[in-house]
Amino acid sequence: MGKVLTDAQIAGFHEQGWHAPVRVMSEERAGHYRACFEAFERNHPAEAIKLDQKAYMIAPWAYEMLAEPLFLDTVEDLIGPDILCWGQSLRLKQADGRSFAGWHQDTAYANVKPINVIAALALSPCRAEQGCIRALPGTHKGELLPHRENFGTASILSREQTIEAELDETAAVEMELDPGECAFFYHAICHSSGPNHGPDPRIVFLNEMIPTHAWQDWPRESAVLLRGVDEYDNWDRDRIAETEMGAAELEAWRKAVEVQASVLFGGAKHAKRALEGKMEEEGRNG
Repeated sequence: MGKVLTDAQIAGFHEQGWHAPVRVMSEERAGHYRACFEAFERNHPAEAIKLDQKAYMIAPWAYEMLAEPLFLDTVEDLIGPDILCWGQSLRLKQADGRSFAGWHQDTAYANVKPINVIAALALSPCRAEQGCIRALPGTHKGELLPHRENFGTASILSREQTIEAELDETAAVEMELDPGECAFFYHAICHSSGPNHGPDPRIVFLNEMIPTHAWQDWPRESAVLLRGVDEYDNWDRDRIAETEMGAAELEAWRKAVEVQASVLFGGAKHAKRALEGKMEEEGRNG
């Protein structure tokens, strides 16, 4: 029996590649973090795209989300007591009925081994109407499928990528979330999300959670230790934000994100949007 999840839920997660929803904080606490994000948008209107990579390095409240005890207890049930966060990304969809994410596997452009669990934390309603994450159960156990880089779409993905293979979308599950709930899924699972047709922005942070024994071939990257001990030294340490968008925070963030972006955007024709502080196409949502 885990701290939060039952043995059956834990086994089902590893077999099917996903589990949702899990309440990891109260709606009131999620509302607090939403207010922090919205204040960030007001105070730094041209810089919100920087939250697309390693948000905890430039915003103290983003790190506080990771340190929520119930959140970490759930992660511990899935990957063990020694926990790193490798990445934290804002996935915002305005209520315009446009932005989407095509079917893809995150292992196409970054392959942390042996496991990378993505914890999608909702700060606003994230149901089917708002374009919640969909996944194809069990596909995390299959092969990496071919992906195509696209241009000129309303995709929120870094390369606007889509899988170039036939998929049985009728098998998809929808990970509907209320504020303060998380969906957990394997990095390698085939997943997507539709447009937001709701009245409210869809505010989700994707937190990439890995055990300390996890590794990536190249280059040596960085992560933040959230719980336990690290006896493996496979990752440099990220600097946790003390001041929102402070000079020291931005310098450390840029150095870390330059390395991570060399992996995520390796060989891509798209701009490294978090580093450049803009999207390639004006008006697209981050």
